[in-house]
Amino acid sequence: MPQIFYTTQDEEILSLVGRLRSSELLENVFVIPKRALVLQSIVNLRMLAREAEKSGKHVAIVTQDENGRRLAEKAGLETRPYSEEAAREPEPVVYAEEAEEDHPRVSVPAGSVGTPDFYGSQRPEMSTSPSSDTSASLRLRVRDTSPKFKTALNSMETPPDSTPVPQVPPVRPSIPSGPSDAGRLTRVFSSSPSREQSAPPSPRSATKRVPQAKSRKARSSVTVDTKGRALFVAFVALSVVFLVGTGAFILLPKAVVSVTPQSQSQDIEMDFEARTDPAAVGDRIVSARVVERDETVSVTVETTGSSAGAGSKASGHIVITNEYGSDPQQLVATTRFQTSDGKVFRLTKGVTVPGVSGSGKPGVAEAEVVADASGDSYNVGPTDFTIPGFAGGPKAGKIYAKSSAPMSGGSSAGSGGSAAVAAADMERARSEAEAKFLDSMKDSLSRDLATDERFVPDSIDIAQVGTPSVPSVGSVAASFEYKASFHGRVFVFSEASLREKTAALLRKNFSVPESFSTKDVTFRYEAGTSDFQNGSIRFKAGVSALFVAAVDVSGLRTDLLGKDADEIKPLLEQHPEVKNIEIELRPKGLSFAVPRDPKRVTVTVASP
Repeated sequence: MPQIFYTTQDEEILSLVGRLRSSELLENVFVIPKRALVLQSIVNLRMLAREAEKSGKHVAIVTQDENGRRLAEKAGLETRPYSEEAAREPEPVVYAEEAEEDHPRVSVPAGSVGTPDFYGSQRPEMSTSPSSDTSASLRLRVRDTSPKFKTALNSMETPPDSTPVPQVPPVRPSIPSGPSDAGRLTRVFSSSPSREQSAPPSPRSATKRVPQAKSRKARSSVTVDTKGRALFVAFVALSVVFLVGTGAFILLPKAVVSVTPQSQSQDIEMDFEARTDPAAVGDRIVSARVVERDETVSVTVETTGSSAGAGSKASGHIVITNEYGSDPQQLVATTRFQTSDGKVFRLTKGVTVPGVSGSGKPGVAEAEVVADASGDSYNVGPTDFTIPGFAGGPKAGKIYAKSSAPMSGGSSAGSGGSAAVAAADMERARSEAEAKFLDSMKDSLSRDLATDERFVPDSIDIAQVGTPSVPSVGSVAASFEYKASFHGRVFVFSEASLREKTAALLRKNFSVPESFSTKDVTFRYEAGTSDFQNGSIRFKAGVSALFVAAVDVSGLRTDLLGKDADEIKPLLEQHPEVKNIEIELRPKGLSFAVPRDPKRVTVTVASP
């Protein structure tokens, strides 16, 4: 069974560490109540986890405090669910009242040493200060519970005004009794002839010789008895030393120092380039390789066209304008364009609209659209179009379209026609198949690439291979299967190399001190422009970097030894790498001064 410790809300972490060290079992469970002091700081829990690892013991935390459980798991401690059985503390064992005391003596069973019941019943007032904190050092009184052994040797007394009577060793019950025993015991335990004569022998023992074997047996019995007493005395002495050492460990002053180092962070957007040419060098250039994939995919789409007799949809051409930025804008087939009176037209094919040129001229592209429904009401004249998908975003009003000629072909005449494959259905099927291939390629890249290799998701180049297996436009069908083969390729580069170059570039541009180490550099990749013919890709990335000063823990500990509150603040000037120092002294109620023993001062570096 594991060793179970029950704690109180105001119990300190050093008390738990002391219990763990005194435990003789490898499995130890601490039952901690809600809002306990030790559960409020991850530093406390990490100290307990470090002590468990150093002593080779396993520690589990049982508590109903959810925040405390999360901190314990973050510190590397196991947590177990709370149960009524775990919360039940053991009953103390009460011994009989001793003759020299007026109060009953209470003994706490092994495994529950340090529980609130034990400390509550043994907590005296500190002699140095009547108003000291209740969590200050405790005075433990150890009572001698060893049995009082009395033998014939130490119970005999010398009568007053008389010649001292020779002392005879005790007769052990295991030695056989008989007429010859008196003579045998006299020989074994007597060291002079006078003592032999002081024991009156019986008539039979005077004439009978005692065997030498029996004499050796008696001597061996006395030797074993003497060794047993020596072992018992040694055990008691070791127990006293252990209790005194444990009390000294718990009660002597300690200091836990948490240091927050100086730090510097940067969050900017940067341009990079990756090239397949290994000879290419530069502060923002990294090596790259091309990864290619081939796959055949199929999708099933529902038709939106109709056969003769069911009317027709209007169609025409529009000119799309991109005033949003210098990056090109890709629009897939079936992208919606809406007139001011709510009529919707869709692209029949995907189109890429160029970005704003260097001279500030917007990019334009022409595309074919078809009405979202049949009817002659869609035969609208030249008008303006907006893209509903961009509504509410930064691209709304920046990317729009106009028609220079009226839409035509819309008709409501005739009814009762059947569903048929339309040109827009073919484009939609191709778009869905291409998207499916893109997702499949991204998944395979995530599995097959090295740990530090990355790619810009929007830079994957996809091309359809061969002719897809599809029905012809106008075929009567409620749905159809689109099956096609695709070829994809993308540039892959080492993010570790990019991180190293970025850190060096940031240090140079933002004057980061040499004493600061690179804590973390992360990237948010944006769209890139790939040039597979020249073997390069240009892309943008949002960069977040953190640089942290290195703290001389050993030197700081040495400088803190013996310092009080007034001496610690000027110490920060000698350690410019330190932003903040938080010192916690144990036990509470003592004067604020760091111990002079470096073994009793723990320094930890917190995350900035």
